[in-house]
Amino acid sequence: MRLIIEEGNPGSRQMALDETMMILLSKDIIPQTVRFWNFSPTTLSLGRFLSVKDWVNEEELNKFNIPLIRRFTGGGPALHDEKGEITWSVAIKGNDMMKAYETIGKALVYSLKLFGLNGTFSPINDVTVEGKKVVGMAGAMKRGAILVHGTFMFDTNLEYMSVIKMPKVKEIERGPAKSRVSTISALLGEKISRKEALQKIVEGFSSVFQLKEGELTEIERDFSEELKYKYNSKEWTYLR
Repeated sequence: MRLIIEEGNPGSRQMALDETMMILLSKDIIPQTVRFWNFSPTTLSLGRFLSVKDWVNEEELNKFNIPLIRRFTGGGPALHDEKGEITWSVAIKGNDMMKAYETIGKALVYSLKLFGLNGTFSPINDVTVEGKKVVGMAGAMKRGAILVHGTFMFDTNLEYMSVIKMPKVKEIERGPAKSRVSTISALLGEKISRKEALQKIVEGFSSVFQLKEGELTEIERDFSEELKYKYNSKEWTYLR
Protein backbone atom coordinates (compact mmCIF):
# COMPACT_ATOMS: atom_id res chain seq x y z
CA MET A 1 0.00 0.00 0.00
CA ARG A 2 1.44 3.37 -1.01
CA LEU A 3 2.53 5.75 1.76
CA ILE A 4 2.76 9.48 1.07
CA ILE A 5 4.07 11.92 3.68
CA GLU A 6 3.66 15.63 2.94
CA GLU A 7 3.85 19.00 4.65
CA GLY A 8 1.06 21.60 4.76
CA ASN A 9 -1.03 22.98 1.92
CA PRO A 10 -4.22 25.08 1.68
CA GLY A 11 -7.56 23.35 2.12
CA SER A 12 -8.55 23.67 -1.54
CA ARG A 13 -5.54 21.63 -2.63
CA GLN A 14 -5.96 19.07 0.14
CA MET A 15 -9.65 18.41 -0.48
CA ALA A 16 -9.17 18.39 -4.26
CA LEU A 17 -6.39 15.82 -3.88
CA ASP A 18 -8.41 13.58 -1.57
CA GLU A 19 -11.40 13.64 -3.93
CA THR A 20 -9.06 12.98 -6.86
CA MET A 21 -7.61 9.95 -5.10
CA MET A 22 -11.08 8.50 -4.50
CA ILE A 23 -12.10 9.03 -8.15
CA LEU A 24 -8.89 7.60 -9.61
CA LEU A 25 -8.88 4.62 -7.24
CA SER A 26 -12.47 3.83 -8.29
CA LYS A 27 -11.10 3.48 -11.83
CA ASP A 28 -8.03 1.49 -10.68
CA ILE A 29 -5.70 4.20 -11.97
CA ILE A 30 -3.82 4.62 -8.67
CA PRO A 31 -2.96 2.20 -5.85
CA GLN A 32 -4.56 2.12 -2.41
CA THR A 33 -2.91 4.85 -0.38
CA VAL A 34 -2.28 6.25 3.09
CA ARG A 35 -1.35 9.94 3.11
CA PHE A 36 -0.19 12.08 6.06
CA TRP A 37 -0.37 15.85 5.69
CA ASN A 38 -1.78 18.99 7.28
CA PHE A 39 -3.82 22.07 6.48
CA SER A 40 -1.81 25.26 6.14
CA PRO A 41 -2.98 27.75 7.21
CA THR A 42 -5.14 26.58 10.13
CA THR A 43 -8.56 25.81 8.63
CA LEU A 44 -12.11 24.95 9.66
CA SER A 45 -13.61 22.18 7.54
CA LEU A 46 -17.33 21.54 7.34
CA GLY A 47 -19.05 18.26 6.43
CA ARG A 48 -20.73 18.20 3.05
CA PHE A 49 -24.28 18.15 4.39
CA LEU A 50 -24.03 20.79 7.15
CA SER A 51 -25.34 24.34 7.13
CA VAL A 52 -22.79 27.13 7.59
CA LYS A 53 -25.22 29.27 9.61
CA ASP A 54 -25.96 26.39 12.00
CA TRP A 55 -22.42 25.12 12.55
CA VAL A 56 -19.96 27.98 11.97
CA ASN A 57 -19.32 30.98 14.23
CA GLU A 58 -18.24 33.34 11.46
CA GLU A 59 -17.45 36.15 13.89
CA GLU A 60 -14.86 33.96 15.64
CA LEU A 61 -13.66 32.66 12.28
CA ASN A 62 -12.93 36.23 11.15
CA LYS A 63 -11.33 37.13 14.49
CA PHE A 64 -8.78 34.33 14.11
CA ASN A 65 -8.57 34.82 10.32
CA ILE A 66 -9.27 31.13 9.76
CA PRO A 67 -10.49 30.03 6.31
CA LEU A 68 -13.55 27.81 5.91
CA ILE A 69 -13.74 24.90 3.51
CA ARG A 70 -16.52 22.42 2.79
CA ARG A 71 -15.47 18.78 2.53
CA PHE A 72 -16.85 16.27 0.02
CA THR A 73 -17.22 13.84 2.94
CA GLY A 74 -19.93 13.90 5.60
CA GLY A 75 -19.47 14.35 9.33
CA GLY A 76 -19.27 17.39 11.57
CA PRO A 77 -17.13 20.53 11.59
CA ALA A 78 -13.42 20.01 12.33
CA LEU A 79 -10.81 22.56 13.37
CA HIS A 80 -7.43 21.79 11.82
CA ASP A 81 -4.55 23.56 13.60
CA GLU A 82 -1.58 23.63 11.23
CA LYS A 83 0.84 23.51 14.18
CA GLY A 84 -1.02 20.98 16.31
CA GLU A 85 -2.54 18.35 14.05
CA ILE A 86 -1.50 15.68 11.60
CA THR A 87 -4.24 15.08 9.09
CA TRP A 88 -4.43 11.73 7.34
CA SER A 89 -6.24 10.22 4.37
CA VAL A 90 -6.82 6.56 3.51
CA ALA A 91 -7.94 5.54 0.02
CA ILE A 92 -8.92 1.87 -0.11
CA LYS A 93 -11.05 -0.46 -2.20
CA GLY A 94 -14.34 -1.62 -0.68
CA ASN A 95 -18.02 -0.94 -0.14
CA ASP A 96 -18.27 -1.12 3.65
CA MET A 97 -17.70 2.30 5.25
CA MET A 98 -18.17 1.00 8.80
CA LYS A 99 -15.52 -1.68 8.27
CA ALA A 100 -13.16 1.01 6.93
CA TYR A 101 -13.75 3.17 10.03
CA GLU A 102 -13.12 0.19 12.32
CA THR A 103 -9.89 -0.80 10.54
CA ILE A 104 -8.53 2.74 10.61
CA GLY A 105 -9.70 3.06 14.22
CA LYS A 106 -7.44 0.12 15.14
CA ALA A 107 -4.46 1.89 13.57
CA LEU A 108 -5.19 5.08 15.50
CA VAL A 109 -5.73 3.25 18.81
CA TYR A 110 -2.35 1.57 18.28
CA SER A 111 -0.74 4.97 17.59
CA LEU A 112 -2.13 6.30 20.88
CA LYS A 113 -0.91 3.19 22.71
CA LEU A 114 2.63 4.10 21.64
CA PHE A 115 2.18 7.31 23.65
CA GLY A 116 0.99 5.26 26.63
CA LEU A 117 -2.62 6.34 26.10
CA ASN A 118 -5.61 3.99 26.18
CA GLY A 119 -7.61 4.95 23.10
CA THR A 120 -11.05 3.59 22.24
CA PHE A 121 -12.74 3.47 18.86
CA SER A 122 -16.18 5.04 19.38
CA PRO A 123 -18.59 4.26 16.53
CA ILE A 124 -19.43 5.69 14.19
CA ASN A 125 -16.19 7.55 13.53
CA ASP A 126 -14.32 8.86 16.59
CA VAL A 127 -11.39 7.73 18.71
CA THR A 128 -11.47 8.87 22.33
CA VAL A 129 -9.17 8.85 25.34
CA GLU A 130 -10.71 9.20 28.81
CA GLY A 131 -13.98 10.15 27.14
CA LYS A 132 -12.38 12.98 25.17
CA LYS A 133 -12.24 12.98 21.38
CA VAL A 134 -8.71 13.15 19.95
CA VAL A 135 -9.51 11.77 16.50
CA GLY A 136 -12.47 12.39 14.22
CA MET A 137 -12.92 10.95 10.76
CA ALA A 138 -15.25 11.26 7.80
CA GLY A 139 -15.61 9.32 4.58
CA ALA A 140 -17.12 9.02 1.13
CA MET A 141 -17.50 6.19 -1.38
CA LYS A 142 -17.48 6.03 -5.16
CA ARG A 143 -17.84 2.85 -7.22
CA GLY A 144 -15.96 0.50 -4.92
CA ALA A 145 -13.47 3.06 -3.64
CA ILE A 146 -13.55 4.53 -0.13
CA LEU A 147 -11.79 7.71 1.02
CA VAL A 148 -11.60 8.30 4.76
CA HIS A 149 -9.74 11.28 6.20
CA GLY A 150 -9.43 12.66 9.69
CA THR A 151 -7.57 14.36 12.48
CA PHE A 152 -4.79 13.37 14.87
CA MET A 153 -4.73 16.16 17.43
CA PHE A 154 -1.34 16.06 19.08
CA ASP A 155 -1.22 19.71 20.21
CA THR A 156 -4.21 21.56 18.75
CA ASN A 157 -4.91 25.02 20.20
CA LEU A 158 -8.35 24.36 21.69
CA GLU A 159 -9.09 28.09 21.90
CA TYR A 160 -9.73 27.90 18.17
CA MET A 161 -12.66 25.57 18.83
CA SER A 162 -14.82 28.65 19.40
CA VAL A 163 -15.17 28.89 15.60
CA ILE A 164 -17.49 25.88 15.80
CA LYS A 165 -21.11 26.66 16.56
CA MET A 166 -23.54 23.91 17.47
CA PRO A 167 -27.31 23.95 17.09
CA LYS A 168 -28.79 24.55 20.56
CA VAL A 169 -30.36 21.09 20.74
CA LYS A 170 -27.00 19.44 20.00
CA GLU A 171 -25.14 21.69 22.47
CA ILE A 172 -27.56 20.81 25.27
CA GLU A 173 -27.18 17.12 24.42
CA ARG A 174 -23.39 17.03 23.95
CA GLY A 175 -21.98 20.20 25.50
CA PRO A 176 -19.78 22.81 23.74
CA ALA A 177 -17.27 21.50 21.18
CA LYS A 178 -14.27 22.56 23.29
CA SER A 179 -15.45 20.52 26.28
CA ARG A 180 -15.64 17.28 24.29
CA VAL A 181 -12.16 17.19 22.77
CA SER A 182 -8.57 16.96 23.94
CA THR A 183 -5.06 16.57 22.54
CA ILE A 184 -2.26 14.10 23.10
CA SER A 185 -0.12 16.85 24.66
CA ALA A 186 -2.88 17.82 27.10
CA LEU A 187 -3.56 14.21 28.07
CA LEU A 188 0.14 13.52 28.68
CA GLY A 189 0.83 16.84 30.36
CA GLU A 190 3.78 17.53 28.06
CA LYS A 191 4.22 19.13 24.65
CA ILE A 192 4.42 16.63 21.81
CA SER A 193 6.22 17.60 18.61
CA ARG A 194 4.93 16.99 15.09
CA LYS A 195 7.95 14.78 14.42
CA GLU A 196 7.10 12.51 17.33
CA ALA A 197 3.39 12.45 16.46
CA LEU A 198 4.18 11.60 12.83
CA GLN A 199 6.51 8.78 13.87
CA LYS A 200 3.84 7.24 16.11
CA ILE A 201 0.99 7.57 13.63
CA VAL A 202 3.04 6.04 10.80
CA GLU A 203 3.89 3.14 13.10
CA GLY A 204 0.23 2.81 14.06
CA PHE A 205 -0.99 2.66 10.46
CA SER A 206 1.85 0.24 9.62
CA SER A 207 0.37 -2.17 12.19
CA VAL A 208 -2.77 -2.45 10.03
CA PHE A 209 -1.59 -1.72 6.47
CA GLN A 210 1.54 -2.88 4.66
CA LEU A 211 3.01 0.50 3.74
CA LYS A 212 5.71 1.40 1.23
CA GLU A 213 6.73 5.01 0.63
CA GLY A 214 5.82 6.41 -2.75
CA GLU A 215 4.91 9.62 -4.58
CA LEU A 216 1.88 11.21 -6.19
CA THR A 217 1.43 10.44 -9.86
CA GLU A 218 1.32 13.09 -12.54
CA ILE A 219 -2.37 12.43 -13.18
CA GLU A 220 -3.15 12.98 -9.48
CA ARG A 221 -1.31 16.28 -9.51
CA ASP A 222 -2.96 17.47 -12.72
CA PHE A 223 -6.48 16.28 -11.87
CA SER A 224 -6.40 17.76 -8.37
CA GLU A 225 -5.09 21.07 -9.71
CA GLU A 226 -8.13 21.26 -12.00
CA LEU A 227 -10.49 20.30 -9.15
CA LYS A 228 -9.25 23.05 -6.81
CA TYR A 229 -11.72 25.50 -8.41
CA LYS A 230 -14.55 23.66 -6.67
CA TYR A 231 -13.08 24.15 -3.21
CA ASN A 232 -12.17 27.78 -3.86
CA SER A 233 -15.77 28.45 -4.87
CA LYS A 234 -18.13 30.29 -2.49
CA GLU A 235 -21.01 28.48 -4.18
CA TRP A 236 -19.61 25.19 -2.89
CA THR A 237 -18.52 26.48 0.53
CA TYR A 238 -21.89 28.13 1.21
CA LEU A 239 -23.90 25.38 -0.47
CA ARG A 240 -25.98 25.13 2.70
